[in-house]
Amino acid sequence: MLALIAASAVSILFLVSAEHAASDRSDRIAARVADGIYVELAFGNQANADAVLDRLSPGRAAAFDLDGNLIAGEASPEVLQDGRRYPIASAGDVRGELVMLRALPGMMVLSLPVVVGVILLLTIIVYFFANFLAHLVSQQSNEITSLVSRTSLKQGLPESEKPVLFAEFRRLRTTLVRRIQQLQRENERLVSAAYIDERTGLGNGAELTRQLTQFISRSSFEFPSAFIQIDTEPMQLEGDHQDTAFVLEVQSAISRRIMNFLSEQQAAYSLPDGRWPGFALASDDFGVLLDRVGPRNEINRIAKSLLLRLKEPYTIGGKKVTFTAFAGVAMIPEDGQNPQDIRKRAYTALVQAKRTEGAEMQFYSPKLDRQTAARKRLESEVRTAVEQSAFTPVYQPKVDLATGRIVGAEALARWQLDSGRIVSPGVFIPVAESCGLIGDIGEQIARKACIGAAKWAEMGYTDISIAVNVSPRQFENDDLGTMLIDAMTTAGLLPRLLQLEITESVAVTDPERLRDVIGPLKSMGVRLAIDDFGTGHSNLAMLGRLPFDVFKIDRAFISSLHTDKQAPAIVEMILGMAETLGMETVAEGVETDDQLQFLKRRGCDQYQGFLFSPAVGLEKFIEMVRRNRQPAAA
Repeated sequence: MLALIAASAVSILFLVSAEHAASDRSDRIAARVADGIYVELAFGNQANADAVLDRLSPGRAAAFDLDGNLIAGEASPEVLQDGRRYPIASAGDVRGELVMLRALPGMMVLSLPVVVGVILLLTIIVYFFANFLAHLVSQQSNEITSLVSRTSLKQGLPESEKPVLFAEFRRLRTTLVRRIQQLQRENERLVSAAYIDERTGLGNGAELTRQLTQFISRSSFEFPSAFIQIDTEPMQLEGDHQDTAFVLEVQSAISRRIMNFLSEQQAAYSLPDGRWPGFALASDDFGVLLDRVGPRNEINRIAKSLLLRLKEPYTIGGKKVTFTAFAGVAMIPEDGQNPQDIRKRAYTALVQAKRTEGAEMQFYSPKLDRQTAARKRLESEVRTAVEQSAFTPVYQPKVDLATGRIVGAEALARWQLDSGRIVSPGVFIPVAESCGLIGDIGEQIARKACIGAAKWAEMGYTDISIAVNVSPRQFENDDLGTMLIDAMTTAGLLPRLLQLEITESVAVTDPERLRDVIGPLKSMGVRLAIDDFGTGHSNLAMLGRLPFDVFKIDRAFISSLHTDKQAPAIVEMILGMAETLGMETVAEGVETDDQLQFLKRRGCDQYQGFLFSPAVGLEKFIEMVRRNRQPAAA
């Protein structure tokens, strides 16, 4: 009985000790996880924050912002009721709160009070069961007494029984060691889960923060280090190849290529493997740390070599896949004294590289922050303008070269501010495209242009069509046809007065979709023009199979008619192709009488440009039509 009570006491003491150890371990893990989540949330990488929490085990942790909104993990009732709360913060900047269930000692499935209660109950059961057994085997008491006598300290165990006892001790010791090792492995798994990206095996954002801290501490202006953030985007990844398994395989392939490249470079610099670590930061984003590598020109060489390697084709699932790749570079310690600043500035440089035509990488400089702030303000203003339907069409006349009559107009987008100032399309269109708002702006222009055309048709000008541009983003929208039909129906515009302008590159990229989307509209009477013709890669055979009615000759050829020897021949070739296919031709950007006379002699049908009129508002356009038609009326 005393032995059982002693055993119970020892068990309870062990459990209490384990309880405290588990509590301390949980607090340490939670602190690391909170640090990792802070970094991911600071950069808007919510998916990475979710991944960190999921690896702890589903349903055991959740992250909330300062308003109490769930931003990562699962807010189960158990987590909310029993979870411990930790701030998601760094250097006094609080981003939210982490709620995490504490790991039980040895990953027990029962809480401490329940375990203690079970032990006490078992002690009582064992006590009564032992008395019952003692009564049943009382006849063997003499033998037991003899056995105890033989195993006393005085007499010792018989030689034949010692191996059995020692074997039992060895078994217990082995079991205990295995249990301790199992607990150690579980602890290591939990710790590593907070620092390893499970998709690729590379370090994640939390590991990057930890490594950056070390790099900053040992770098100097004389021997700088660098952080390179890389963004990869598939050139073409459609259909079945967008499934999760394929994407994971792509990410693994990119990760392997990065690590192989780093291994080669480290060998070239006589550095141990692992000195330059790689990181997986998001679905398409990766990072590389170069330790004390040298001046910028050397970092520039390494970064460009890495981008070239990443752009080489991949063979995945029996298919070849190619990627574009961009890089932003932040120097350490020049561009920041803490991990958050280094990451933020590398990302700023990466965004600038993607926005700059012809660029593939960019070093950070303070002016990028000013440009980024200005662009963010512009993005916010564009979003507000879309919500307020502040974009409006202006109308550039299209004139018949033979008669001089206005026969149509092209609707061009303008953004008029409250002050009355007009913002150039060259300013807001790139921003709208990058924000995914170009389709919304295109819809506003199309609907308002249909209303304008219906207005002049009601005034009797039923032979003047309206042309609206369809952007590549709009063309990808499955609701494009429905939207245009609704715009015509709402405005009361006859379909024959609507003309859609689609760029040559869009037309030749997906001709099947062009027929599927435009076919129903064509059957209603809507006409289709190929815009910027001559700048793409179409040919006569392909154009003959596409449902176009009009060729629009790109303004670049018109402006070069008298400065480029090849331009007249190109324009004549386009006019000849159009005549062969029975299509109308419209020349864009006509600004001089010499250009006009050349087009007349070559048989071009229509023109538009500043020579006749820039784009004007609706009322001014209608007045222009009225004056243009007066001689005919007379």
